[in-house]
Amino acid sequence: MRNRPLTWLAALGSIALVTAAGNAIRLNPSTVGFAYLIVVLLISVWGGLLIGTVASIVATLCYNFFFFPPLYTFTIENPANWFALVAFLVASVTVNRLVIAARVQAEKAEQRRMELETLYGLSIDLFTATNRVGALGEAAGRALQLLGARAGGLVLFDGSPFRQNVISWSGEKPDEIEDLIAGVGRHKEPLEFPSPLGRDVYLPLIVGGKTTGALVARGTEASQQALVSASRLVALAVERERFLEENAHVQALRESESLKTSLLRAISHDLTTPITAVSIRTESIRRRAGTDSELLEDVAAIAEETARLRRRIDNLLAMARLEAGKAKPHREPTPPADLFRATRENLPIVFSARPITVHVEPDCPDANVDPSLALEILVNLVENAHRVSPPHATIELVARRHPFDSDKMRIEILDRGPGLPAGVVDADGNVATETTDLAQRGLGLEIARGLAAANGGSIGLAPRPGGGTIARVDLPAALLPAEERA
Repeated sequence: MRNRPLTWLAALGSIALVTAAGNAIRLNPSTVGFAYLIVVLLISVWGGLLIGTVASIVATLCYNFFFFPPLYTFTIENPANWFALVAFLVASVTVNRLVIAARVQAEKAEQRRMELETLYGLSIDLFTATNRVGALGEAAGRALQLLGARAGGLVLFDGSPFRQNVISWSGEKPDEIEDLIAGVGRHKEPLEFPSPLGRDVYLPLIVGGKTTGALVARGTEASQQALVSASRLVALAVERERFLEENAHVQALRESESLKTSLLRAISHDLTTPITAVSIRTESIRRRAGTDSELLEDVAAIAEETARLRRRIDNLLAMARLEAGKAKPHREPTPPADLFRATRENLPIVFSARPITVHVEPDCPDANVDPSLALEILVNLVENAHRVSPPHATIELVARRHPFDSDKMRIEILDRGPGLPAGVVDADGNVATETTDLAQRGLGLEIARGLAAANGGSIGLAPRPGGGTIARVDLPAALLPAEERA
C-alpha cells in the first residue's frame, strides 16, 4: 500500500491541510513547524521511508513559502529564519529515518519471534512424531510453510546423493532441482540463489559428518539462520528415526537368537532321551543277534544313523551358542594330519565301510582353528561324501597350502557321488556355493559352513573331473615364527 497513489495523495493532503489551517488561524511559525513535524512523523510511520522523505522536503518548502517573510516567496529576510528552516529540515528527515529504523527493527524482531515459534513447533512435531519417516516429512513441510516457503520439501539420500527419496514435497519440482540437491549432498554446503519464486535455499542434512538428505525451501523470506536451524532439527530427527529402527532391528535379532537357542535346547532335551533309549536298545539287540549277519548289518545301520543324528543335534546347539555370543572359538595351530586322524576316530563305521585315502602335502601349514569345531566340519563333510558315494568308492582327503592366499590353507574332500545338483553349476562351469535350497545343500553342509565361518574360513563346492564333487574348506593358516617375522 505504501506506493499507491492514494498514499501519496493522503501524505500531500495532510501537509496542505496543516498549511491551510496555519494560514487560516494565523499560527506563528514555531507552532506551524511543530505541526509539520508531527505530520511528517505520522506520514513516515504510515507510508515508509520514501514518502516520509518526500513529505519532509515538501513540508520544508511550504514552511518557507507560507510562513517565513517575505511570504509567498522562497526568499528569507531574517538570517535566523534560515537556521530555523534548516533545523526543521534536519529534524524532519532525522525523525523520518529514526521511525523507519525502529519500524524495520520491530519487523525483524517480529520475524525472529515467528521463526523461533516455528522452530519450537518443528522440534515438538519432529521428536513427538510416530516412528515413521513420513511423519518427519509432514512436520518439515509445515515448518517450511510457516517459514514462508512457497514450495519445497524433504529429500533423503539412499546411500548416495544421486539416489533420492522424496519424503514430502509441495509446489512445483523442476528437473534441475534433483541436480541441485545432489550438489548440496556432495559438497555439504547450503546453496542460495534467486528463482522465479523468489529466493531458493537448499540445505544439507548433516549428522556426524554424514549427509543424509536435503531440506529445500523455495520462495522463502526466512533468515538463513532460521533455515539452517530447521535443517539441523530435521537432520537430528532423521538420525533419531534411523537409530530407533536399527535398535528395533537389533532387539528383534536378539529376541530371535534367544528364541532359536531356547528352541534348540528344548529340541535337544526332547530328542536326547529317545536317542539314548534307541542307542541302548540297539546295543541290546546287537548282543542278542549272535551270528545273524543280516540282523547285525541292520543294527549297525541303526547305530550309525543314531550317532549321526546325535552329532547333528550337538552341532546345532554349538552353532546356536556361537551365534548368540555365549561361546567363542579358541583357535590354536592344528596340524591337518591330526584333524584327519580325529575324523577317523569319530567315524569308525564310515572308514571301515569304504577306502578313504589321506594326503597332506609337505608345504601345507597348520590350521589356525578351534580343533573341536574344525573336527566337526570334517566329520559332516566326510559323512555327506560317504552318503552320496557308491559303495566301495574311494573318498580322498587332501590338505595343502591355499593356491592363491598365503594366509590360508585348504582341505579338500573328494567323492565320486552324483555331483552337484542341476542349477548349482552354470553353463560356464561356475559354482554357486551359496544356494538357497536347503535340500540341495543338506543340513550337514550348512552346519559345516557355519562352523567354518566361526573359525574365519569358508566352504566351497566344485565339480570333480570324472564325476563327483570336491568340497573345499579354506581355513586360516598358522604361520611359522619365521613367516611371521618375514
